[in-house]
This record gives sequence, C-alpha cells and structure tokens, in this order.
Amino acid sequence: MTTQTPLSYPVFDLATRANPQAVYNQMRASDPIWRATGPQTSNTIWFFVDYEDVVAVLKDDKHFIKDARQLPRHIAQRYINLEPDPVWDTINGHMLMRDAPDHTRLRRLVHKVFTPRAIQALLPRIEQIADDLLDEMAGQHETDLINTYTFPLPITVIAEMLGVEADKRDKFREWTNILLFSPDPSLNQTAAMEFVMYVNQLIEQREQEDTGDILSGLVRAEEEGDSLSREELLSMVFLLLVAGHETTVNLMGNGMLALMQYPDQFEMLKQQPDLINSAVEEMLRFNGPVETPTTRFALETVEYKGHVIEQGDILLPSLLGANRDPKVFDDPNTFDITRDPNPHVAFGMGVHYCVGAPLARLEAKIALSKLIERYPNMALNTVVENLEWNGSLLIHGMKALPVTY
Repeated sequence: MTTQTPLSYPVFDLATRANPQAVYNQMRASDPIWRATGPQTSNTIWFFVDYEDVVAVLKDDKHFIKDARQLPRHIAQRYINLEPDPVWDTINGHMLMRDAPDHTRLRRLVHKVFTPRAIQALLPRIEQIADDLLDEMAGQHETDLINTYTFPLPITVIAEMLGVEADKRDKFREWTNILLFSPDPSLNQTAAMEFVMYVNQLIEQREQEDTGDILSGLVRAEEEGDSLSREELLSMVFLLLVAGHETTVNLMGNGMLALMQYPDQFEMLKQQPDLINSAVEEMLRFNGPVETPTTRFALETVEYKGHVIEQGDILLPSLLGANRDPKVFDDPNTFDITRDPNPHVAFGMGVHYCVGAPLARLEAKIALSKLIERYPNMALNTVVENLEWNGSLLIHGMKALPVTY
C-alpha cells in the first residue's frame, strides 16, 4: 500500500497562488493524491486534485470531519487549543467548522432566514448599488476594479442584510483580511476581539427591536424550540460576512480577469448578454474564488485507493484542481462561456455546500452585466505576471485588479 509519494510540489509557495493550476496539473500527472508535510507544523496533509477524489472527500462526512474536537485529545491538540477561549471559540464556532448534528441544526436555522425568496428580494437593491458604484467610476479612465467595484458591492449587500452601519464596512474588511491572511497572532487576537465586541452590540440591539434584517431573523430563528446561542450568533455573523463578501469579490474579480484575457469570450458576452448565466458558471469553474475548502480531518485511519490516511491527518481537496480535470471537462484549460454541461464544484458539495451560493450567483450576474454594459471597453492595465494574489490556500483572489475603461 502507498503511504508516501516521491515527488514534491510547491503547493504552499506564495508564488503558486498566481497559477496553482500549473502545480495541480503536475500533481494530476503523477500524484493526484499527494501526501505532504505541513511546512510550519509538520502535520500530514493530503491533497486531492482529481474531480472524482475531491467529490469523494467532500461527500464523506462519516470519515472526514470538520471539528477537530472529535479527534482523540492527543491528536486534537496538534490543531486547536483545547482550553476555553471565548473569542476564538466564537470566531471558529460557525457551521463550516461543525459536523452533524450541530452542523445540521445550525444550517437549518440559517435556512429559515436565508430563503430563495429573501435572496431574490435583494435584486433591486443590488442593481441600485451597482449603478451607484458605476456612476462613481464615470469620468475616470483607469481604476483598481477590486477596490472600486468588486469589493464594495458585496460588502454593502451583506452588511445591509446584517444591519451593519455604513461607516463600519471598511472596518469589517480590515478585520476579515487580518483574520484570513495575517500571520501575526497579536493582530489576529485584536481583530477578533474588536469584531466580537461590535457584533455583540448589534445582537443586543436586535434583541430589543426587530429591525427586519437577517440578523434580526437569526436572533429570533427557532426550529422545534431550538435557537442560536449568543456564541453561535456571533460565529454565524462572522461566517456570513466573510463568505458573503470575500468569495464574491474574487468570483467577480477573477471572472473579469478571465474575460479580459479571452477577448473572444468577452466580445461574445457583449453581443449576447443573455449568456451571463453560463458565463458566471464558467468563471466559477475556470478560476473560482476558493482554492481549497476549510480543513477536514480523518476521524479514523482509512485506506483510499491504496493510500493509508491516518487518524488526524488533514485533507485538502482542491476545488480549483477538480474544476480542471480533463476526465470531466473537455479542454479544461480553455475559458468557454457557453460550456454545457458544467458540473463544477466551486461551491463545494455534500452537507457543507455553500449556503450563500444563490446570493453569490445573483450578485455576480447583476454586477458583471451592468459593468460590461456600462464600460464595454474595459481592459487589463498591467501584465498578468504583475498581478499580486492573496497568499491563502483558502481564498483565491487578487489584491488589486488595475484596469482601463
């Protein structure tokens, strides 16, 4: 049985974030299931890049879990602080870090306020926000599209949904950037504490008055007599804010980059704007906003395709890798906005499938349609090699996207 592989790949290198597919293609050719050693912790990490394997890991919530606390104590302490920590327990207590039955209960309560009808009702407001941002861009000839459009649109939407004041939205961006990307423990602790203190205030206000936003709905959500605890509410707000804007920022940013790199596809979309639905799906497949989902752990030692995955090993199924698997997608490295079928896994799969997927799709369709209609001659204002990408294996996106228009 295979327990290790002879080759090494620069998966963890910062430079790889600009073009992870080059590394994943190499892995697919020789080690589609690759056993690595964490560069900082020396923990065993299994990478999966083939579609079949990624789907298998995502759907197997019996053997592969999210909550390290389910592991034996001597293994769990390699990954988490087992001593109570009110701030960090709150930040990490959301449903992406939980397994059944907790995950099932939390997801059911969120679904009560995050309904398709509630999402669709946001359409006029999303259109208005997009129009206002495009108006602000008028009269200029170049900009950083991330800063002026793809970031402010989704953060405004999710902040309004949660009742966050306009003057706090930049602060939320700062907090989430630190918590997602900063290696500084002191900065992380400060950001977490500030976030918890502020959201506590919002929750207390909603407990006194139902303001009709999603946070009010979460405060009052019940299912068979069950409701969200204060810690769960805080964790859920953190998850919704991060997932509600960071992924959509990069869906739109990466998507516009693809259009500018493939002018024939850009021109086709201009001529046939009704292709926006399939175009967004191809953006999700071709260069999606999430490289690997949040960490999974092997609950027990299992054998998978000849590989022995030990209890407590980390599993990182690559969504980006799966979405370029030539066994599933014809010409996977070609950006094709008419691709059909397109069974990408950009939003994950299984019980942890992204609850915000309908909102992300709606925002991207509206925002990109309006952007292209208003500024059809938009072009990249640098060479691709100069673009700076975030260093996270989780969030796949650029720090800035300079364009002319």
